[in-house]
Amino acid sequence: MRWNYLLVLLSALLWHGPLISQYKVSLSNNYPPYNYVNDEGRLVGFNVEIVEAINELYNADFEIQSGEWKKINTDLNSGKIDAIAGIHYNNRVDSEFIYTRSAINTSHCFLYNSEYHSQFTLEKFRSLKSPLVAMYKNDVLIRYVKSINPTAELIFINSYRDLADTLESESLTCVFAQRVGFMYFANLKENRYIRALDQQILERQLGFKVSKDAPELAAMLNNGLEVVLANGTYQQIYDRWITPYTARDNHWNRYLKYIVFGTGLILLLFVFQIFINRILKAKISSKTRDLQMQLEVNAEVMTELENQKNKAEESDRMKTAFLANMSHEIRTPMHGIIGFTELLKEGGYEVEEHKQFIDIIEQSGNRMLDTINNIIDISKLDAGQETVQYSMVNVDLLMQEYKNFFYQEVSEKGIDLILTPMENHSSETFNTDEYKLNSILTNLIKNAIKFTTQGSVSVSYQVHNEKAEFEIKDTGIGIAKSKQAKIFEQFVQADTSYSREYEGSGLGLSITKGYIDLLGGEITLHSEPSIGTVFNIKIPQAPDYTW
Repeated sequence: MRWNYLLVLLSALLWHGPLISQYKVSLSNNYPPYNYVNDEGRLVGFNVEIVEAINELYNADFEIQSGEWKKINTDLNSGKIDAIAGIHYNNRVDSEFIYTRSAINTSHCFLYNSEYHSQFTLEKFRSLKSPLVAMYKNDVLIRYVKSINPTAELIFINSYRDLADTLESESLTCVFAQRVGFMYFANLKENRYIRALDQQILERQLGFKVSKDAPELAAMLNNGLEVVLANGTYQQIYDRWITPYTARDNHWNRYLKYIVFGTGLILLLFVFQIFINRILKAKISSKTRDLQMQLEVNAEVMTELENQKNKAEESDRMKTAFLANMSHEIRTPMHGIIGFTELLKEGGYEVEEHKQFIDIIEQSGNRMLDTINNIIDISKLDAGQETVQYSMVNVDLLMQEYKNFFYQEVSEKGIDLILTPMENHSSETFNTDEYKLNSILTNLIKNAIKFTTQGSVSVSYQVHNEKAEFEIKDTGIGIAKSKQAKIFEQFVQADTSYSREYEGSGLGLSITKGYIDLLGGEITLHSEPSIGTVFNIKIPQAPDYTW
C-alpha cells in the first residue's frame, strides 16, 4: 500500500492534469475562523485555504463542499463524499477511516475581562470561592475546571458568540473555551478588554478524515501538507486566519502615563546635565596640566564603569530570556501533570479515559525531565564548571547502541536509520570524554529523526590516530539559510511561528556546540529546506593520547 501511495504522488507531480476526475471534500459551515460561510455566502477560513493550496499544488480538481457537521459525517459514511477537513482527533481514531497528519493543533484556555479582573491568573482562580465560569457543556471540560477549583459554579452556553457576550457581565469570573474560536467572536465585538491566559490546555489535533476507498487522496493530503509547510504557503495562511487570535496582549498603553513621566524626567536630567557640564568645562579650562591628566584618568574610569553597566544590563536581558523560555517548557507539562492527576483522584472513568490521562501525565513528566536536564547542562557550561573526563571509547560499539536505542522510534515513523563507517575508518577506540561525545551524537541523531517524516537518517564515521569524524545526514524539513546562523544559540528553534509541532526548550544544539568546543572540535552545517540537513563534526584525539 505504501508503494501505491508513492506511485500516486509521483504521477501527480509529473502530470499537469487532474489525478482523477474529482474528489469531494466537505467542511463544516460554522467553525470560524477555521471554516465557515461568511456574510457574502462564501466558504472561507484556514482549513478551506489549506485544501485549496493542496488542490492547486496537484491540480487535483477537488470539489469543496460545506454543510452542517452531522450531515457531512453522514455523507462520508454513505460514500457521498471522500473526505472531511477540519476534524479533531488525538490517539483515538476510527479504524474505518484514514486520518492524515495534523494540519494544526487547537487548545482550550481561560479568558477573562481585564476591566473587571485585572490580575487574573490560574493560581488566583484556584483560590477563589465559588467563581462563576461560562463554558460549553462537555464532561472532560467540566472535570478539568472542577479539578482546579471544586467550588466553581458553571454556566453552560451553546455558542462562542454567546460566550463572548457573557464576558460583558461583571459577575462572571471567566470563560473556559477553545481560544482561537472564542477570540474570533471577541474581536468581532471589538472588546479590547478580553485577555487570555497563556496556559494551553487539552490540546487536540485538527486534520483530515478520509474514506478508506480513497487512499490516494489521503496520501496526497499528507504530502501536500508537507509541501505547503516547507514552501511558506502554510505560514501565510496561518498568519491570515490564526495569528490575529493567538497574539499575546500588548499592555503598554496601561503604563503610558509612567512612560510620559519617565521621559520628561530623563529630559529634565539631560538638560540639567548639559548645564552642569558647561560649568565644569569653564572650571576645567583654568586648572593646571596635572588636573587635566587626572580628569583624563577619571574619563577612563567612567568608560570602564559604563562597560560594566552594559554587561550588567546584558546579563539581566539574558536572565529574562531564560525565564521566558523556561516558563512555557516547565509550567505547561506541570499543569498537565497536576490537572490530570487530580482528575484520576476522582475515579469513575472509563478504562480508555483512565489510560489517556496516564499517557498525558507520562508525556508531560518526560518533557519536563528533558528540560531540567538541559538546564543543568547549559548552566554548567555557562558557569565554566564543566570539565573533561577522558577515557577510551569504542565508537563501533557506540553506533550499535544507537541503532538499538532509536530502533522503535524510526520504525514508528517509517524511516531508515543507517550507521556506516567511512573508507578511512582505521580504529574502533578513540580517546575522548565518552559522556560528552554520546551527548553530542544523541542530540544530533534525535533532532534528525524528529524533523524527518520520510526517507532516512544516516550516520557515517571514521576514527584514526589524529581525530574522529562524524556526518549526520537526514532527508527532513531542512533549515532556511537565514536561520542557520542562530540555531546554536540558547532557546532557539529554526521554526517557532506556528502550532509548536516540534516541542523543545531550544537548548539541545547549544549544549552540543558547547561540548564540541570543550573537546577542541568543530561542527559545520549544510541544509536546504524540504531536502534535508547535514552536520559534520571533527573531534581531535585527547592531548595526552599516544598511538
